[in-house]
Amino acid sequence: MFFNLPQIAVIGSQSAGKSTLIEAVSGISVPRDSGICTRCPVEVSMISFVKEWKCMIQLRIEYDPSGGLQGNSTLIEFCTLSPPDRANVDLWLRRAQASILCRERPISDFQIMGLNELKRLKPGEGSMLAFSMNVIQVQLEDPEATDLTFIDLPGLIQNASQSEISIAQDLVKKNIEEIETVILVTIPMSDEMENQEAVRLAKQADPSGDRTIGVLTKPDTITRGAIGSRERWKEVLQGKLHRFHHGYYCVRLADDEERAKRLSRSQSEVLATDFFAKTEPWSGFVDRSRFGVPNFVKDMSKLLLGMIEANLPELRVAVDQLILECLNDLEAIPIVPTKEPSTEILLRISDFCRDVMQAVMGEDHKFLVQDNKRHYETFKVAIERTNPDFWPFISKEDHSNPNLHVQGGSVGPLDLEDVRKEIAEALTWELPGTIPFDAVKKIVLKSTAEWSASTNKCFDSVFQTTSSVVGELIEYHFKQFSKLEALIKSLVHFELDTCKTKAMGIIHKLLSHESVPLYTQNDLDLATEKSKWLSNYTNVHRNPGNYYISQKLPFLTSTSPPRPVVPPHTYNDELSVMATVSAYFQVAAKRFVDHIPLAIEHELNQFFAANVHQALLQDLMSGTDVPGRLKDLLSEDEGITTRRQFLNERLTRLEEIREKLSQFEH
Repeated sequence: MFFNLPQIAVIGSQSAGKSTLIEAVSGISVPRDSGICTRCPVEVSMISFVKEWKCMIQLRIEYDPSGGLQGNSTLIEFCTLSPPDRANVDLWLRRAQASILCRERPISDFQIMGLNELKRLKPGEGSMLAFSMNVIQVQLEDPEATDLTFIDLPGLIQNASQSEISIAQDLVKKNIEEIETVILVTIPMSDEMENQEAVRLAKQADPSGDRTIGVLTKPDTITRGAIGSRERWKEVLQGKLHRFHHGYYCVRLADDEERAKRLSRSQSEVLATDFFAKTEPWSGFVDRSRFGVPNFVKDMSKLLLGMIEANLPELRVAVDQLILECLNDLEAIPIVPTKEPSTEILLRISDFCRDVMQAVMGEDHKFLVQDNKRHYETFKVAIERTNPDFWPFISKEDHSNPNLHVQGGSVGPLDLEDVRKEIAEALTWELPGTIPFDAVKKIVLKSTAEWSASTNKCFDSVFQTTSSVVGELIEYHFKQFSKLEALIKSLVHFELDTCKTKAMGIIHKLLSHESVPLYTQNDLDLATEKSKWLSNYTNVHRNPGNYYISQKLPFLTSTSPPRPVVPPHTYNDELSVMATVSAYFQVAAKRFVDHIPLAIEHELNQFFAANVHQALLQDLMSGTDVPGRLKDLLSEDEGITTRRQFLNERLTRLEEIREKLSQFEH
């Protein structure tokens, strides 16, 4: 279950006497039929330090109907039997097995089924499985028992469909493959050793035979005249043939007539002892320690105890580690709410809204502000790249990029002739020597027209980040209650979408402000920027030779005289327009890359954080039967409840194992 504890797995063919051996060992009756009886593993733990007999049957569910591991182990109480119920253990085992094979039906259906109804069930048909890896756990408290734990596996079959034969074999193989498992093979002496499928599987799993024990059954079926058979089985028992590390035991089990008489365990043991004492060749053995169920059980108990003691240090470390992991997993699960529903929900909403506000303001969950600042930086770069890319040459075709605009410039490149054309197209009734303002405005608006796409992209990025963080906070505060989480998620995202619509309207207004009129009261920065840009453009314009593209001018060689410098003042108006546009762009862009992030933060994030609390309360506290609705919303998610129950059960079982391991040390 948690780790591989030493255990004894009992295997054998369908008619090997396995069920009779288990009855003799445990003192309880097990199901018997002409067909397949055992269709799932049955783990029996016998405890002797008790005052009276008691049998507790549980279902350990670890596999889904397809045979795949579920990822968790569920222990289901099936029944607890007292001394008056002792004769009905086989009936309850049938009921438990039917429940394991048909998990779609409620357990209660099988707990009241009679024997005839159980026999009419058809494993392998409809929703009922033919076999299952899930386990029936039997804890048997019996003052007359010997402390021992073993697992009974389905008998190996031959007269059945190939599918059933393969499933039974696979189930056996799965349960004997671990090196901590002692393989107990029941071998009927009524057949030859070479014919035993169980022996073959045991040798596959344990080629050296170091963890295999043979139990020879049905010695009373060998007739006096079968001398050769008697001698071969004698040599097997003596370890001369088919050797196993732990050797063989020979047991004489009750036959049908004796079982019908319901003989006690001690009466059956007397008959067996008398048989071995009076029957050749068994009566000739000086060492009688390998005959009879009591000797077998006593030795198996010692063997299992020795294996556990040998592995005790590793087991203690493994158990302590599993307990620590279990406690950590339990700590990660939300605690069960103890407050009145309305109080619990209001507190959770308050905590959620506080976290949202702290995230928006950067006081906690700082990654929201950090991510949004990255979006704003990306937005700033995108806006700066819309600066008109002016090349102050007569023709840009003959020159390389002067790199006056480091960020690129998505409008342009525009040379002096391009700007002269813009001026000419803008002329109306201006007086001579006056540059038409429309030339400046037209070029500026070409740039600011591109701000909309970058602004919308920035807004969408911030909205997605905020929505994601809010979603994570909803899950953190409300995931324990799926109904409440779904409602809160719906209400919060509706409020977020409302804030988005409002904020987007304000963003579009700010965008429209950057169209017409072109306006600023920042006279000082505008004048400074214009002077700077005019100087930059004029210097490049007066020294165009530094940027000529020689490939396009083959007449320019190292021996050719330099081209004449462009006379000054020829393009003064054009240079002035370039400087004015770039100056205004810088002033407008600087205010815009501040206004948009501030607008998003105030009108989207902060507005949402300030109003979501009231919006949630208004919806949750309105309508009819508010207390009943809140109580329903606070019903815990079934998955969390199941997980907590599983971990608590796991912790209890691990602590019980640790307690038992500590008893071995004293």
